[in-house]
Amino acid sequence: MDASALIIKSFDNRTSEVIAPTAIARVENARVLDQATAFARHQTAVVILENYSERPLGPEFRNRTLGWFIALRGLGYEHIFFLRGAGVDDPDNLTTLAEYD
Repeated sequence: MDASALIIKSFDNRTSEVIAPTAIARVENARVLDQATAFARHQTAVVILENYSERPLGPEFRNRTLGWFIALRGLGYEHIFFLRGAGVDDPDNLTTLAEYD
Protein backbone atom coordinates (compact mmCIF):
# COMPACT_ATOMS: atom_id res chain seq x y z
CA MET A 1 0.00 0.00 0.00
CA ASP A 2 1.23 3.50 -0.85
CA ALA A 3 2.49 5.05 2.42
CA SER A 4 1.44 8.51 1.21
CA ALA A 5 -2.12 7.50 0.32
CA LEU A 6 -5.25 9.36 1.28
CA ILE A 7 -6.99 6.99 3.71
CA ILE A 8 -10.68 7.48 4.47
CA LYS A 9 -12.79 5.45 6.87
CA SER A 10 -16.39 5.47 5.63
CA PHE A 11 -18.95 4.61 8.33
CA ASP A 12 -22.06 4.77 6.12
CA ASN A 13 -23.43 6.69 3.13
CA ARG A 14 -23.25 9.98 5.03
CA THR A 15 -20.26 10.11 7.37
CA SER A 16 -16.56 9.34 7.31
CA GLU A 17 -13.23 10.39 8.72
CA VAL A 18 -9.76 10.85 7.29
CA ILE A 19 -7.04 8.66 8.77
CA ALA A 20 -4.15 9.99 6.65
CA PRO A 21 -2.37 12.13 5.58
CA THR A 22 -3.93 14.39 8.26
CA ALA A 23 -6.54 13.02 10.65
CA ILE A 24 -10.00 14.57 10.44
CA ALA A 25 -12.67 13.45 12.91
CA ARG A 26 -15.97 12.00 11.72
CA VAL A 27 -17.87 14.48 9.51
CA GLU A 28 -20.20 14.46 6.51
CA ASN A 29 -18.67 12.86 3.40
CA ALA A 30 -18.87 16.14 1.46
CA ARG A 31 -16.67 17.85 4.08
CA VAL A 32 -14.07 15.09 3.78
CA LEU A 33 -13.95 15.58 0.02
CA ASP A 34 -13.70 19.37 0.44
CA GLN A 35 -10.75 18.88 2.78
CA ALA A 36 -9.12 16.37 0.40
CA THR A 37 -8.77 19.13 -2.18
CA ALA A 38 -6.43 20.95 0.25
CA PHE A 39 -4.12 17.96 0.73
CA ALA A 40 -0.96 17.61 -1.32
CA ARG A 41 -1.72 15.53 -4.39
CA HIS A 42 -1.39 11.79 -4.02
CA GLN A 43 -1.90 9.02 -6.53
CA THR A 44 -3.64 6.56 -4.23
CA ALA A 45 -6.85 6.76 -2.22
CA VAL A 46 -8.03 4.05 0.14
CA VAL A 47 -11.63 3.95 1.38
CA ILE A 48 -12.26 1.60 4.30
CA LEU A 49 -15.93 0.59 4.37
CA GLU A 50 -16.95 0.12 7.99
CA ASN A 51 -20.32 -1.47 8.79
CA TYR A 52 -20.24 -3.27 5.45
CA SER A 53 -21.46 -6.87 5.30
CA GLU A 54 -22.53 -7.65 1.74
CA ARG A 55 -21.16 -10.79 0.00
CA PRO A 56 -20.71 -10.91 -2.95
CA LEU A 57 -20.48 -7.30 -4.12
CA GLY A 58 -23.85 -5.91 -5.12
CA PRO A 59 -26.19 -2.95 -4.53
CA GLU A 60 -24.79 -2.03 -1.10
CA PHE A 61 -21.28 -1.82 -2.58
CA ARG A 62 -22.44 0.34 -5.49
CA ASN A 63 -24.43 2.63 -3.17
CA ARG A 64 -21.50 3.09 -0.80
CA THR A 65 -18.72 3.49 -3.37
CA LEU A 66 -20.03 5.18 -6.52
CA GLY A 67 -19.92 8.71 -5.07
CA TRP A 68 -16.45 8.13 -3.60
CA PHE A 69 -15.14 6.74 -6.89
CA ILE A 70 -16.44 9.65 -8.99
CA ALA A 71 -15.27 12.30 -6.52
CA LEU A 72 -11.82 10.80 -5.99
CA ARG A 73 -11.23 10.36 -9.73
CA GLY A 74 -12.33 13.99 -10.15
CA LEU A 75 -9.67 15.00 -7.61
CA GLY A 76 -7.04 13.20 -9.68
CA TYR A 77 -6.53 9.97 -7.75
CA GLU A 78 -5.30 7.28 -10.15
CA HIS A 79 -5.47 4.28 -7.81
CA ILE A 80 -8.56 3.76 -5.65
CA PHE A 81 -8.98 0.87 -3.25
CA PHE A 82 -12.12 -0.10 -1.35
CA LEU A 83 -11.48 -2.28 1.69
CA ARG A 84 -13.79 -4.10 4.11
CA GLY A 85 -13.44 -2.39 7.48
CA ALA A 86 -12.64 -4.22 10.68
CA GLY A 87 -12.61 -1.35 13.19
CA VAL A 88 -8.93 -0.54 12.68
CA ASP A 89 -7.17 2.40 11.05
CA ASP A 90 -4.38 0.34 9.44
CA PRO A 91 -5.45 -0.78 5.94
CA ASP A 92 -2.56 -3.20 5.39
CA ASN A 93 -4.33 -6.32 6.66
CA LEU A 94 -7.88 -5.56 5.54
CA THR A 95 -9.69 -7.42 2.76
CA THR A 96 -9.71 -5.64 -0.59
CA LEU A 97 -13.21 -5.46 -2.05
CA ALA A 98 -12.25 -3.63 -5.26
CA GLU A 99 -9.21 -1.95 -6.79
CA TYR A 100 -9.29 0.57 -9.63
CA ASP A 101 -6.17 1.66 -11.52
